[in-house]
Amino acid sequence: MHIHKPLTDLKFNVAQLLREEVGGRRNYTFAEDALPLDDETTLRQLEGKVRFTRTATGVLADVDAQGVVEMPCIRCLAPSQQRIDLHFRDEFHSRIEVNTGMPLPKPDEEDPFYIDESHLVDLGEALREYAVIELPMQPLCRPDCKGLCPTCGADRNLGDCGCSSDGNDDRFAVLKRLLND
Repeated sequence: MHIHKPLTDLKFNVAQLLREEVGGRRNYTFAEDALPLDDETTLRQLEGKVRFTRTATGVLADVDAQGVVEMPCIRCLAPSQQRIDLHFRDEFHSRIEVNTGMPLPKPDEEDPFYIDESHLVDLGEALREYAVIELPMQPLCRPDCKGLCPTCGADRNLGDCGCSSDGNDDRFAVLKRLLND
């Protein structure tokens, strides 16, 4: 799957913070109209705040954000708005030393986030990854959604379709006969 990564305002310059002692902090707020999560899903109305704390190998990002994703309801397939709340903490590692420009060793993490050569932290990819994890597995348009009729496919939320709902399933008729014998 290819994910197109458009430019966002989710880049923060941490060059000054990297020159400070371990424990130095900076706070920022951010807002983004849309952040694509994959080819079909987009996180909209993204708003949040981030606190960067200087660490020995880069900066630690504490992020609190929220946004809205439109997904189809699993019962009736109507579009539904799902609120996504993100709360995460992850470290961004420097590739080069800020004062000398010398390369730094790779971190021990398996798939780390990096600060780029211009000392910018791009929160976009971290937000995307954490938002995908928070997507609801069974989104509903509303908690009492009645879904679609299995016989005719009518939306039961709009009214009764008139199909019989006797609950008989011909696939189990043989088993039912065995129980009766």
